[in-house]
Amino acid sequence: MSESAKTTTPNSLSIVVATHHDPLGLYLTVFSLLSQLQDSGLKWEIVIAADSGSETKWEKIPNVRCLRIQTGSPQDTRDAGIRAAKYSDVLCIESHVIVSNIENWLQSHADTQATISFPVRVGEGTELFDVYGSETDWLGNLWYKRHIYTPKDVFPYRAVQFGHSAFIINRDWYIENGGYTSLLSGWGGEEPFLCLKIWMLGGTCWMIPSIWHAHYLTSGAHADALVSERMQKNFDIVKYVMSGELKTGLKVTSEMREERKRICAGPFQGDVNKLREFFKREGIES
Repeated sequence: MSESAKTTTPNSLSIVVATHHDPLGLYLTVFSLLSQLQDSGLKWEIVIAADSGSETKWEKIPNVRCLRIQTGSPQDTRDAGIRAAKYSDVLCIESHVIVSNIENWLQSHADTQATISFPVRVGEGTELFDVYGSETDWLGNLWYKRHIYTPKDVFPYRAVQFGHSAFIINRDWYIENGGYTSLLSGWGGEEPFLCLKIWMLGGTCWMIPSIWHAHYLTSGAHADALVSERMQKNFDIVKYVMSGELKTGLKVTSEMREERKRICAGPFQGDVNKLREFFKREGIES
Protein backbone atom coordinates (compact mmCIF):
# COMPACT_ATOMS: atom_id res chain seq x y z
CA MET A 1 0.00 0.00 0.00
CA SER A 2 1.38 3.41 -0.94
CA GLU A 3 2.18 6.10 1.58
CA SER A 4 -0.73 8.21 0.30
CA ALA A 5 -3.15 5.35 0.92
CA LYS A 6 -2.28 4.93 4.57
CA THR A 7 -5.36 5.11 6.74
CA THR A 8 -3.96 6.14 10.10
CA THR A 9 -0.69 6.35 11.98
CA PRO A 10 -1.18 4.29 15.14
CA ASN A 11 0.35 5.84 18.23
CA SER A 12 -0.40 3.29 20.94
CA LEU A 13 -0.01 -0.43 21.51
CA SER A 14 -0.66 -2.95 24.25
CA ILE A 15 1.54 -6.03 24.19
CA VAL A 16 0.30 -9.18 25.89
CA VAL A 17 2.98 -11.76 26.65
CA ALA A 18 1.31 -15.10 27.31
CA THR A 19 3.44 -17.46 29.40
CA HIS A 20 3.32 -20.64 31.48
CA HIS A 21 6.30 -21.86 33.54
CA ASP A 22 8.77 -20.34 31.09
CA PRO A 23 10.95 -17.90 33.08
CA LEU A 24 13.91 -17.91 30.68
CA GLY A 25 11.79 -17.41 27.56
CA LEU A 26 9.71 -14.76 29.31
CA TYR A 27 12.77 -12.81 30.42
CA LEU A 28 14.30 -12.76 26.94
CA THR A 29 11.00 -11.92 25.25
CA VAL A 30 10.21 -9.01 27.58
CA PHE A 31 13.62 -7.41 27.24
CA SER A 32 13.62 -7.88 23.47
CA LEU A 33 10.30 -6.00 23.41
CA LEU A 34 11.65 -3.24 25.64
CA SER A 35 14.61 -2.75 23.30
CA GLN A 36 12.15 -1.73 20.55
CA LEU A 37 9.47 0.03 22.57
CA GLN A 38 11.48 2.39 24.75
CA ASP A 39 12.59 4.59 21.82
CA SER A 40 9.60 3.94 19.56
CA GLY A 41 7.55 7.09 20.12
CA LEU A 42 4.52 4.91 20.82
CA LYS A 43 2.39 4.98 23.92
CA TRP A 44 2.80 1.40 25.05
CA GLU A 45 2.36 -1.13 27.81
CA ILE A 46 3.41 -4.71 28.35
CA VAL A 47 0.89 -6.99 30.05
CA ILE A 48 2.42 -10.27 31.16
CA ALA A 49 -0.33 -12.89 31.35
CA ALA A 50 1.34 -15.49 33.54
CA ASP A 51 -0.63 -18.72 33.85
CA SER A 52 0.40 -20.19 37.24
CA GLY A 53 1.99 -16.88 38.18
CA SER A 54 5.51 -15.46 38.14
CA GLU A 55 7.88 -14.72 41.00
CA THR A 56 9.65 -12.01 39.03
CA LYS A 57 8.72 -8.46 40.10
CA TRP A 58 7.92 -7.26 36.60
CA GLU A 59 6.07 -4.25 37.99
CA LYS A 60 9.41 -2.61 38.78
CA ILE A 61 9.79 -1.88 35.05
CA PRO A 62 7.81 1.20 33.88
CA ASN A 63 4.74 0.40 31.73
CA VAL A 64 4.95 -3.30 32.60
CA ARG A 65 2.39 -5.16 34.68
CA CYS A 66 1.79 -8.82 35.42
CA LEU A 67 -1.46 -10.75 35.63
CA ARG A 68 -0.83 -13.72 37.91
CA ILE A 69 -3.63 -16.02 36.81
CA GLN A 70 -4.68 -19.66 36.66
CA THR A 71 -6.05 -20.53 33.21
CA GLY A 72 -4.70 -23.87 32.03
CA SER A 73 -4.74 -23.06 28.32
CA PRO A 74 -2.93 -20.70 25.93
CA GLN A 75 -6.17 -19.25 24.58
CA ASP A 76 -7.50 -18.43 28.06
CA THR A 77 -4.16 -16.87 28.99
CA ARG A 78 -4.14 -14.68 25.86
CA ASP A 79 -7.81 -13.85 26.44
CA ALA A 80 -7.13 -12.58 29.96
CA GLY A 81 -4.33 -10.35 28.68
CA ILE A 82 -6.32 -8.97 25.75
CA ARG A 83 -9.26 -8.10 27.98
CA ALA A 84 -6.93 -6.36 30.44
CA ALA A 85 -5.20 -4.29 27.73
CA LYS A 86 -5.84 -0.54 27.76
CA TYR A 87 -5.07 0.27 24.11
CA SER A 88 -7.17 -0.69 21.09
CA ASP A 89 -4.38 -2.40 19.16
CA VAL A 90 -3.02 -5.45 20.97
CA LEU A 91 0.06 -7.43 20.00
CA CYS A 92 -0.27 -10.85 21.57
CA ILE A 93 2.95 -12.83 21.76
CA GLU A 94 4.12 -15.94 23.55
CA SER A 95 7.14 -16.04 25.79
CA HIS A 96 10.03 -17.67 23.88
CA VAL A 97 9.17 -15.46 20.86
CA ILE A 98 11.21 -12.61 19.35
CA VAL A 99 9.55 -10.28 16.84
CA SER A 100 11.07 -7.79 14.39
CA ASN A 101 10.09 -4.15 13.77
CA ILE A 102 6.98 -3.72 15.87
CA GLU A 103 6.31 -0.17 14.63
CA ASN A 104 6.29 -1.20 10.95
CA TRP A 105 4.08 -4.17 11.72
CA LEU A 106 1.60 -1.96 13.57
CA GLN A 107 1.51 0.45 10.61
CA SER A 108 0.92 -2.39 8.14
CA HIS A 109 -1.85 -3.71 10.37
CA ALA A 110 -3.53 -0.29 10.16
CA ASP A 111 -2.90 0.13 6.43
CA THR A 112 -4.53 -3.20 5.56
CA GLN A 113 -7.38 -2.57 8.02
CA ALA A 114 -6.81 -6.10 9.23
CA THR A 115 -8.88 -7.61 12.00
CA ILE A 116 -5.90 -9.81 12.84
CA SER A 117 -2.43 -9.87 11.27
CA PHE A 118 0.54 -12.19 11.49
CA PRO A 119 4.26 -11.95 10.79
CA VAL A 120 6.22 -14.69 9.04
CA ARG A 121 7.50 -17.42 11.38
CA VAL A 122 11.23 -17.89 10.79
CA GLY A 123 13.85 -20.40 11.84
CA GLU A 124 11.48 -23.34 12.31
CA GLY A 125 13.06 -26.58 13.45
CA THR A 126 16.61 -27.79 12.91
CA GLU A 127 16.35 -26.95 9.18
CA LEU A 128 15.38 -23.34 10.05
CA PHE A 129 12.44 -23.19 7.65
CA ASP A 130 10.50 -19.96 7.20
CA VAL A 131 6.72 -20.48 7.34
CA TYR A 132 4.45 -18.10 5.42
CA GLY A 133 1.11 -19.74 6.02
CA SER A 134 -0.66 -23.04 5.68
CA GLU A 135 -3.20 -24.89 3.62
CA THR A 136 -6.37 -25.65 5.56
CA ASP A 137 -7.64 -29.18 6.14
CA TRP A 138 -11.19 -28.40 5.05
CA LEU A 139 -12.29 -32.05 4.99
CA GLY A 140 -10.69 -32.77 8.37
CA ASN A 141 -10.29 -30.68 11.51
CA LEU A 142 -10.11 -27.25 9.77
CA TRP A 143 -6.54 -26.80 11.05
CA TYR A 144 -3.34 -27.17 9.06
CA LYS A 145 -3.02 -29.58 6.16
CA ARG A 146 0.52 -28.48 5.29
CA HIS A 147 2.71 -25.43 5.83
CA ILE A 148 3.68 -22.99 3.06
CA TYR A 149 7.39 -22.21 2.86
CA THR A 150 7.44 -19.52 0.17
CA PRO A 151 5.74 -16.10 0.30
CA LYS A 152 2.82 -15.36 -1.99
CA ASP A 153 3.96 -11.75 -2.32
CA VAL A 154 6.40 -9.25 -0.86
CA PHE A 155 3.46 -7.06 0.16
CA PRO A 156 0.83 -7.92 2.80
CA TYR A 157 -1.78 -10.42 1.65
CA ARG A 158 -4.83 -12.10 3.10
CA ALA A 159 -4.50 -15.57 4.62
CA VAL A 160 -7.05 -18.05 5.90
CA GLN A 161 -5.31 -18.66 9.22
CA PHE A 162 -1.93 -18.82 10.92
CA GLY A 163 -0.38 -19.83 14.23
CA HIS A 164 -1.06 -17.68 17.28
CA SER A 165 2.45 -17.35 18.69
CA ALA A 166 2.39 -13.69 17.53
CA PHE A 167 -0.49 -11.59 16.20
CA ILE A 168 -2.00 -8.11 16.36
CA ILE A 169 -5.74 -7.80 16.89
CA ASN A 170 -8.22 -5.04 17.66
CA ARG A 171 -9.20 -5.42 21.32
CA ASP A 172 -12.71 -3.96 20.89
CA TRP A 173 -13.54 -6.27 17.96
CA TYR A 174 -12.23 -9.22 19.93
CA ILE A 175 -14.30 -8.48 23.02
CA GLU A 176 -17.46 -7.53 21.12
CA ASN A 177 -17.39 -10.83 19.22
CA GLY A 178 -16.56 -13.08 22.14
CA GLY A 179 -12.93 -13.79 21.28
CA TYR A 180 -11.75 -17.34 21.86
CA THR A 181 -14.78 -17.94 24.14
CA SER A 182 -14.52 -20.55 26.91
CA LEU A 183 -15.58 -23.46 24.70
CA LEU A 184 -12.11 -24.91 24.20
CA SER A 185 -9.87 -26.27 26.94
CA GLY A 186 -6.17 -27.02 27.06
CA TRP A 187 -3.96 -26.62 24.00
CA GLY A 188 -5.15 -26.93 20.41
CA GLY A 189 -7.92 -25.69 18.16
CA GLU A 190 -7.75 -21.98 18.94
CA GLU A 191 -6.20 -20.95 15.61
CA PRO A 192 -8.97 -22.22 13.31
CA PHE A 193 -11.55 -21.19 15.89
CA LEU A 194 -10.56 -17.52 16.03
CA CYS A 195 -9.31 -17.07 12.45
CA LEU A 196 -12.30 -18.74 10.78
CA LYS A 197 -14.58 -16.89 13.16
CA ILE A 198 -13.05 -13.60 12.02
CA TRP A 199 -13.71 -14.48 8.36
CA MET A 200 -17.21 -15.81 9.10
CA LEU A 201 -18.12 -12.51 10.79
CA GLY A 202 -16.82 -10.36 7.94
CA GLY A 203 -13.33 -9.62 9.24
CA THR A 204 -9.97 -10.30 7.61
CA CYS A 205 -6.73 -12.11 8.44
CA TRP A 206 -3.49 -10.82 6.92
CA MET A 207 0.05 -12.08 6.51
CA ILE A 208 2.72 -9.34 6.74
CA PRO A 209 5.74 -10.90 4.95
CA SER A 210 8.12 -8.03 5.72
CA ILE A 211 7.87 -8.73 9.49
CA TRP A 212 9.15 -11.90 11.13
CA HIS A 213 8.92 -13.62 14.43
CA ALA A 214 11.14 -16.39 15.78
CA HIS A 215 9.20 -18.90 17.87
CA TYR A 216 11.36 -21.33 19.79
CA LEU A 217 9.68 -24.69 20.27
CA THR A 218 11.11 -27.53 22.31
CA SER A 219 11.15 -30.66 20.17
CA GLY A 220 8.10 -32.82 20.91
CA ALA A 221 6.59 -30.22 23.24
CA HIS A 222 2.99 -30.94 22.19
CA ALA A 223 3.32 -34.61 21.25
CA ASP A 224 0.96 -35.85 23.98
CA ALA A 225 -1.61 -33.13 23.33
CA LEU A 226 -1.83 -33.97 19.62
CA VAL A 227 -3.34 -37.37 20.38
CA SER A 228 -5.35 -36.42 23.47
CA GLU A 229 -9.12 -36.74 23.79
CA ARG A 230 -9.29 -33.13 24.97
CA MET A 231 -7.64 -31.83 21.82
CA GLN A 232 -9.90 -33.96 19.64
CA LYS A 233 -12.91 -32.54 21.46
CA ASN A 234 -11.62 -29.02 20.81
CA PHE A 235 -11.50 -29.69 17.08
CA ASP A 236 -14.96 -31.29 17.16
CA ILE A 237 -16.24 -28.08 18.76
CA VAL A 238 -14.51 -25.97 16.10
CA LYS A 239 -16.08 -28.11 13.38
CA TYR A 240 -19.56 -27.74 14.87
CA VAL A 241 -19.34 -24.00 15.49
CA MET A 242 -17.90 -23.18 12.07
CA SER A 243 -19.80 -25.63 9.87
CA GLY A 244 -22.67 -27.10 11.86
CA GLU A 245 -21.21 -30.59 11.44
CA LEU A 246 -21.76 -32.63 14.58
CA LYS A 247 -19.14 -35.25 15.33
CA THR A 248 -20.23 -38.48 16.99
CA GLY A 249 -20.01 -38.23 20.77
CA LEU A 250 -19.93 -34.43 21.01
CA LYS A 251 -22.52 -33.13 23.45
CA VAL A 252 -23.68 -29.74 22.20
CA THR A 253 -24.09 -27.24 25.01
CA SER A 254 -26.14 -24.05 25.06
CA GLU A 255 -22.89 -22.06 24.82
CA MET A 256 -21.92 -23.93 21.65
CA ARG A 257 -25.35 -23.25 20.15
CA GLU A 258 -25.04 -19.56 20.92
CA GLU A 259 -21.63 -19.37 19.25
CA ARG A 260 -22.95 -21.30 16.25
CA LYS A 261 -25.84 -18.84 16.07
CA ARG A 262 -23.34 -15.95 16.05
CA ILE A 263 -21.45 -17.53 13.14
CA CYS A 264 -24.67 -18.18 11.19
CA ALA A 265 -25.59 -14.48 11.53
CA GLY A 266 -22.43 -13.51 9.61
CA PRO A 267 -22.16 -12.85 5.87
CA PHE A 268 -21.47 -16.52 5.02
CA GLN A 269 -24.43 -17.82 7.09
CA GLY A 270 -22.18 -20.33 8.80
CA ASP A 271 -21.60 -22.16 5.51
CA VAL A 272 -17.95 -23.22 5.17
CA ASN A 273 -18.46 -23.93 1.45
CA LYS A 274 -19.51 -20.33 0.85
CA LEU A 275 -16.42 -19.16 2.70
CA ARG A 276 -14.22 -21.43 0.55
CA GLU A 277 -15.84 -20.09 -2.61
CA PHE A 278 -15.04 -16.57 -1.43
CA PHE A 279 -11.40 -17.51 -0.84
CA LYS A 280 -11.21 -19.01 -4.35
CA ARG A 281 -12.74 -15.93 -6.00
CA GLU A 282 -10.43 -13.62 -4.08
CA GLY A 283 -7.30 -15.70 -4.72
CA ILE A 284 -6.72 -16.26 -1.01
CA GLU A 285 -4.52 -19.27 -0.24
CA SER A 286 -6.75 -21.89 1.35
